[in-house]
Amino acid sequence: MSTLESSQDPAPERTGAQSEGEQWFARGQSAEADSNLEGARAAYAAAIARDPSRGEWHYRLGCVCRKLEALPDAAEAFRRAAELCPDDARCLHNYGTILDRLGRRQEAVGMFRRAIARDPQHAEAQNNLGAIYAEQGRVEEAIRAFEAAIAVRPDAGGWRNLGLVHYHRDDYDRALHCFQQALLMEPTAAIGHYYAGLCLLKKGVYRDAVPHFRQALGQDARLVRSHFHIGVCLHKLACHEEALASLKRALEAFPEDARLNYQLGLTYDALLLHQEARHHYRQARATRASGFGGTL
Repeated sequence: MSTLESSQDPAPERTGAQSEGEQWFARGQSAEADSNLEGARAAYAAAIARDPSRGEWHYRLGCVCRKLEALPDAAEAFRRAAELCPDDARCLHNYGTILDRLGRRQEAVGMFRRAIARDPQHAEAQNNLGAIYAEQGRVEEAIRAFEAAIAVRPDAGGWRNLGLVHYHRDDYDRALHCFQQALLMEPTAAIGHYYAGLCLLKKGVYRDAVPHFRQALGQDARLVRSHFHIGVCLHKLACHEEALASLKRALEAFPEDARLNYQLGLTYDALLLHQEARHHYRQARATRASGFGGTL
């Protein structure tokens, strides 16, 4: 998802009396500072009506329209700002974010590239460009964009973005490194622990994966899939009673998941509870036969 810059740049100082347009723009800034977005929108529009040549005025109108979720109006305001200030990376980047929100991906890519050309240190533009490339399956380009963003401004979100690209190309070593870097910056981020756990599970390092999944659940109870992954890890570690308890918790959320029912069958078999195992094997087969494999 694209991010929007919201920096409040002060209007340039001027000598002498303000023009009528400048007075309206000042009213818009005051209203925006007071979170009166509709008032700010009206004031900025009034300022532009009196002098449509001021790129900063269009830019602030775009920011307010974006906050109001008036995306077509925001797009038009940022388009005018970008036309009037073609070397201002803020205008180009924010126009790109709106184009992305409107589903105009290729145009958004063009704006992000222009923003980066004007300001190579623009980490948000690099991250947003990488996100679109990742969605389009342009993996190498996504990796380059995310790496460029991290080089400029290393943060947890950038490391997670890069980690997800590596994870989805089955490069679990590189993905794990990225998620570990993210956790150094945000040690309590649930999603970071969740994906670090997944990488360790995929690498067969089950004992180290379990604490990450538990931490993820502790930080965000919505990550209920963690119960399933904990159960798989504990089963692999021959901790079958504990595995069964975790898998049962997962079953409460995903009663018809084929993978979960099959794993329950394996765990019941390991506990010599063969009748229960057969029940879950049947459930898994029936679910697959119905064409619904599950969501885990």
